[in-house]
Amino acid sequence: MQADAFNSHVANFEEITETELYALAPTVMVNHRARRYHGDDLAISMEEFVAEDQETMRELYGILVGFFAALQGHGEERERTALAFMDGLDLAGLFVQVRELGAESYRASPSPLMAKTLHDVRGGGLAPLLGRLDLHRLRPKAPVAIETLYLLTRDHLKIMRNALLGLDDAQRDEDLKIKPHGTEFIVEKWDQAWASAEGQEAGAVRVEVTCLQNVEIAECCVEFGALDRILYNLMNNASRHTKGGVIRMMLFPTPDVHGENLRFVLINEVSPEDRAYLEGRDLQTLFKAGVSTTGSGYGLNVAAEFVSNAFGLKTPEAAAAGGYLGARLLHGQFVIWFHWPIIAEV
Repeated sequence: MQADAFNSHVANFEEITETELYALAPTVMVNHRARRYHGDDLAISMEEFVAEDQETMRELYGILVGFFAALQGHGEERERTALAFMDGLDLAGLFVQVRELGAESYRASPSPLMAKTLHDVRGGGLAPLLGRLDLHRLRPKAPVAIETLYLLTRDHLKIMRNALLGLDDAQRDEDLKIKPHGTEFIVEKWDQAWASAEGQEAGAVRVEVTCLQNVEIAECCVEFGALDRILYNLMNNASRHTKGGVIRMMLFPTPDVHGENLRFVLINEVSPEDRAYLEGRDLQTLFKAGVSTTGSGYGLNVAAEFVSNAFGLKTPEAAAAGGYLGARLLHGQFVIWFHWPIIAEV
């Protein structure tokens, strides 16, 4: 790792060292899959939902498609079109729809897969997007970060197509076509981004990213959608708990005899209360479904399932036990990590 970039990145995180970040997990991560994983199996058919929920999902997807179209273009025209679309939304009604989405379906046919799917469809990029739309409603004359709205909308459309079979099969087929994605897409989206809707207001959470080697990390849009589901779950979790106003993410390869994997590491400060809670337990249990202090307990479990599937492991517990992902307190900071197979160096 490049020492100067590393030292700059962790300067505000006390004594965390390069050696400690490498020592979080083994550098030998055996991939048991014969073919590359495209993240296309943690999905559920639209037919599994009751008719009302199917209609709501299609309506929500249609709204996001329309907003994404409004966010195309450049300059002042793009901003005018986007603002006109935002001002025409029934935001109160949309909040109710999202909050109640899937409740009847889950009561009729509860399953862990449905619960995890609903968690990501209601969360992912949608939760921060709705937060920013609500902020615009409350302060219509405040500056609007149009590019952030564009990225959040684009990402959540991919997340919905990743998670819901039968929602937009034609576009999902396009998303499955080989189209390599590099780490630059992650850096441009997350570096200096605001992980909370307040933007530069007091209490907002900012993300800082360091990527020390640009590599290709996904073969298609569906696979990148799986990575988005992991990262949004980790970021949304970190933004709820960080006390320092900053989440730092590092991306660096871990070369070994089996080929290279990319290690994603997120670091954030936590409150004394959260620290006391974390110090008193096995942190790998955080990746089990239902384990949470403030949320549903599905977000980190979804991340663990994707990672275990990517490496051909039988269970998320096996992934955590092998260091494919994990969590730890280092010098009072909460550190969470996961790995993803690299395609090639760019």
